[in-house]
Amino acid sequence: MEVEMRQPNKTYANYMKYYVQAYPSTGSFDCGYEGRGAFLQGVRASLHAPDGTVTSLSGKVVDTDWEQRNYHGDTRLTITFDGDEPVSLYFVVSRKGIEVSAACPEGWFLQTTGRFIWGAMEDSFAVCIGREERDLRAAVGPAVSTADNALFDRADGSAAEISGADQLRLTYDWELNGYAFEAQGNHWLACVRPHLYETLFQTPYKKINKKNTFPVPPAGWMTWYAVKFDACEKAVLENAAWQKEHLADFGANTIWVDWEWYHSAFDIHGPEGIDYFHPDPVRYPHGLRYVADKIRELGLIPALWIGPTNEPASNQFIEENPDTVLAKQVAWCGEYFFDLTNEKFLNEYLPAAVKKVKEWGFEALKWDCLPVTLLFADQYHEYMAHPELTSEQALREAVKRARALLGEDFYMLSCAGAADREILFAIDLFDGARIGGDIFNWREFINDFVARVMRFYAYHNTETYCDPDNLVIRPEFNSLDQAVSRTSFLSVLGLPVTLGDNLPDLPPERVELLKRCLPALDAHPMDIRESHHESDRVIANLTISRSFEQWNVVDVLNLLEQDNRVTVDLEADLHLKKGRYLVYDFWNKEFLGVVEGSVTLELRPCASQVLAVRPYQGVPQIVSTSRHISQGGVDLKEVAYEAKTRLLKGVSAVVAGDPYEIRAYDPESGKLMVREYLPEKTGDMTWEIAF
Repeated sequence: MEVEMRQPNKTYANYMKYYVQAYPSTGSFDCGYEGRGAFLQGVRASLHAPDGTVTSLSGKVVDTDWEQRNYHGDTRLTITFDGDEPVSLYFVVSRKGIEVSAACPEGWFLQTTGRFIWGAMEDSFAVCIGREERDLRAAVGPAVSTADNALFDRADGSAAEISGADQLRLTYDWELNGYAFEAQGNHWLACVRPHLYETLFQTPYKKINKKNTFPVPPAGWMTWYAVKFDACEKAVLENAAWQKEHLADFGANTIWVDWEWYHSAFDIHGPEGIDYFHPDPVRYPHGLRYVADKIRELGLIPALWIGPTNEPASNQFIEENPDTVLAKQVAWCGEYFFDLTNEKFLNEYLPAAVKKVKEWGFEALKWDCLPVTLLFADQYHEYMAHPELTSEQALREAVKRARALLGEDFYMLSCAGAADREILFAIDLFDGARIGGDIFNWREFINDFVARVMRFYAYHNTETYCDPDNLVIRPEFNSLDQAVSRTSFLSVLGLPVTLGDNLPDLPPERVELLKRCLPALDAHPMDIRESHHESDRVIANLTISRSFEQWNVVDVLNLLEQDNRVTVDLEADLHLKKGRYLVYDFWNKEFLGVVEGSVTLELRPCASQVLAVRPYQGVPQIVSTSRHISQGGVDLKEVAYEAKTRLLKGVSAVVAGDPYEIRAYDPESGKLMVREYLPEKTGDMTWEIAF
C-alpha cells in the first residue's frame, strides 16, 4: 500500500511544553500546555479602529505560516486575516510560554476573547500574580476582579497566567460554568506556573484536605484563652452547653480542650502521676473520654491539644527507657524531650500517644510544642540516635507516622505561631497551621495576628487553614471598637473562628459580634503572595460570587489609637469596574448611598467599618442583610427581581429567634427599604418585598 503524500497544514506550533493550534475555518485558535490540553480555548480576535468600529476576524483566515529557526529557541506560527488591510497574528511558542502579537494599522488595536480553563471547577479560581499593593483580597465562589491575571488550580498548586496586555479582564459565566478572558492590546503572553508555591515561597505544596473533620474552617470555644489554668471539666462542659444553646445554630461546632489537661503552670516540673496518658484527676475527675462524650452528646466536635514530643514529668516509659530522652531541660511545656529518631519513641510511645486521642473520642487535635522541639533537636543534635537526619526530617517522620495512624479523615492542626520554619513546617501533612502568637491585647492583635495573616494568607484554604489563634473580645482586653475590629478582620477573610472568652460571662453586645461572624466562610485568597499592611490601616476586601450577583464586603481597619480619615477608591483600592455602587455600613447600620469613584470614612481609634459594596442595577435590589458580616454570603440562597410584578423575591438561611433584616434599595424613590423577620425555626425562609 502506497503511503499518501500529505501537505503540511501549517496550523500547529509546539515548543517544549507549549503549543498553539489554529482553526482557519473559524478563525479561532487554542493555546495549550503539555498534559493539560488547551487552557485558552476558542480564542477569537477582533480589530478596533480609532473611530470605534469593530471588525471581527473570525472566518477570514487567508494564510497560515510555520517557522522554526535554528538556534532561536522558539517555534513561530502566523495567521493572516483578510480585510481592507490584511492583519496578521503572530505566535511565538517558547519555553517562556506563548507570545501573541498583531500587526495592526496605526491607531488600531486587537481584542482577543476566549475560554480560560485551568483545573476542575471546584479547585479553580481567579487570582493575581505579581501585585504589590498592601491589602488583602479574598473570595467566596468564582469571583473575579479587574486585578486578576491568572487561574489557580488548588489541586496541584499550579497557575495559568496572562500578562502584558494593555487591558485584561477575566469573567465567570454561570451558564457555561467556566471562566473567560478578554485581552486588549497588540501583544500579550500566556504562560503556566507549574510549581507556584515552590517557586515563590520555597515550600512544598499539597492540596488542602477538605474530606476530614472540617470541610470548612472550624469554629468554636477553646479553654486556654478563656479560662487559662482554671480550665477543668466543669468549665469545658459549661461553655459547651452555652455554645450549644446560643451559638451552635449560627455555626459554632467545636470545643477545644487545650494544654491544661496535663499542665498546671509554665516552666515547672510537672506533678507526679500526671502525663500525656494520665490527665489531671482534679481538673478532669471523670477523664477525657467522659468530656469528649459529653461534647459529642451536644452535637459538637471535641478537639484536643497534644504535645507528644515531650513530657512535663518523668513517667514509667521514661524510667524504663531513659535513652529515649534527648534532653532534660525545663521549658514552658515540660522538661523531658524525646529523641525523635529513637526507635522506641517512634514505635512505642508515639503510636500509643496518638491512638489515645482517638480512644478518648476526640475528632481533631492541635499539635503544639513544635518550635521548642525543633530548638532542642538542634541544640542536642549530636546525641540523637540518628544525627544524620536533620531536626526537621526527624520531626517530620514523627508527624508522618501520626498521620498514618489517625488517617486522612482526622483534622490535625500544627501549633507554632513562631517563625517561618515552624509555621510552614510539614504544611503538607497538617490540615491547619497556627500562624499567630498568643494574642490578648490590641498590640498583640496588630503584630501577631494582622501582620501574620497578611504574610501567610496565600496558604489559606489552598493547602492549609491559616489559624491566627483565638478571637478574644472580652472587656478585659478590648474596647468595644477593638472587639468589632478583631471580629471583622477574622470573619471577612474566612479564617477559623476560635472563641477565647468564657462564653457565659460575655456581655450581650459582644455575643452579638460572635453571632455575626459565624460560621467561618469558605474563602480563598485572590493573591498568591506575601503582603504587609500600611502603617495606619488595613483593607481586607472579600468578593462574593453567587449565580444571582457578585458583591464585595470590605473591612477598613484603623490601626491607630487615634481618629483616622481613610478614603477608599473603588477602582484603585477595591479593583472594581468604573460605575455606580450601593454602599452599606454593616456595624453602624447606615446606608451610605449611591457612590461613584470613592468613599471617605471617619474611623474612631482602633475601629473598623465593614462595607457592602454592590453594583448599582437600576432595579430594586438587595443592599445588605443582617444575618452575617458577609451580608448575604451565608444566608442568601436565591434572589430574583420580577419587573412585571415589581417583586423582589428570595430564599434565606436564617436562625430561629434571631431577628433578620433585609435591606433593599428602590431606585425610583432613591430610598432604602428595611424588612424585618423573626424566624420561628432554623433553616430556609422564603420572602418577597413589594415595590
